[in-house]
Amino acid sequence: MSEKILLFRRRFIPNELTFLKDDELIAYNDEKIVTRWNSLKPRPDFSGGFSTYYRKKGLKISKIIDNDGKFLHWYCDIVLECGPEALDVDHDCKLRNGADQFILSGNRSGFVPIVYQDLLIDIIVNPNGLIEVADMDELADAQKAGLITPEMTDKALRTAESYLHLLYSRYGRIDCSDERFVIPN
Repeated sequence: MSEKILLFRRRFIPNELTFLKDDELIAYNDEKIVTRWNSLKPRPDFSGGFSTYYRKKGLKISKIIDNDGKFLHWYCDIVLECGPEALDVDHDCKLRNGADQFILSGNRSGFVPIVYQDLLIDIIVNPNGLIEVADMDELADAQKAGLITPEMTDKALRTAESYLHLLYSRYGRIDCSDERFVIPN
């Protein structure tokens, strides 16, 4: 693909839009986007990782690494890919990492902004086999507060359920630290 993409992450809890301008784009096609990134703020528990956005599956799967480059765990976000229309956010939305400058400049020629809306449910796969589902309470809170639509809630729940079924079907057959364990069909 010849166009240049710019990635943004839209979170509803907390209400923020982050320009992922420092992420290194490794691969990009109609099926997936692969990036390498460092945490936006220094953290003692991890330094960054590699993320693959499975564009048609609603999944962003990240390999999280520590400060020595050692694998820690897989982190899966349930996401919704959107175009530049998702850059139009409410006045209460915090704009992070240069998102405000990008939006205010209006200079989008030659770039394709892709916004990934975080649909709140996270699935963590630990190397010891423990699979955790996190932030379902945030999904309920966001739905109740009208931050996300019923359709987004439905997509989040159905995507998480389908992905969990896939992970459980592989449990015991593929090592949980192996990338093949987390790659969606």
